[in-house]
Amino acid sequence: MAPFYRALSPLFLITPQARRKGVAALALHPGDTVLEVGAGSGRNLPYLVDAVGPTGTVIGVDLSTGMLAEARKLIARRGWRNVELIHADAARMGVPGEVDAVLFSLSYSAMPEAARLPAATRAWEALRPGGRLAVMDLGLTETPLRPVLDPIAKGLVRLGPGHPYVRPWDDLARFGEVATDRFLHLFYVCTVTKPAA
Repeated sequence: MAPFYRALSPLFLITPQARRKGVAALALHPGDTVLEVGAGSGRNLPYLVDAVGPTGTVIGVDLSTGMLAEARKLIARRGWRNVELIHADAARMGVPGEVDAVLFSLSYSAMPEAARLPAATRAWEALRPGGRLAVMDLGLTETPLRPVLDPIAKGLVRLGPGHPYVRPWDDLARFGEVATDRFLHLFYVCTVTKPAA
């Protein structure tokens, strides 16, 4: 599916606005190090690289070798030297050193249920005090459009991974107070900040 992911994105209503909101929730600064869990084909990399600037670092983790191959092509085309890709299971990933922010962008709902909380815990452990962890995703859990979209969602999940009723705010609440911004009736960004040491 990796080579066709970009073409399939409109079917899932994935917009640049949603990706920008996810990155903006991290409140990144030039020179920061950011970890994207479920980096996929690299569709968020332009926003992340722009946010951390040439002195910052972007680390992308993904389990799919096909998606990472697409991301590597993008990195080569753009000539980015501050992006590192890691092939790993998010629930077992090892991150070298602390990071300033962690983003799960359209990846949390795609993980198997048993892997979600372990992946969030691993990411939380890698996050420096004062850093932010954000989950940007889409779902039908809390939308008035659920009765209309539920049959469509059941068809779309056959095209790719994902579960339309994941509630990441419940998992993130284990770490601290969660702020949730819902938009376009389908998307949400959940953010939790790690207490300063």
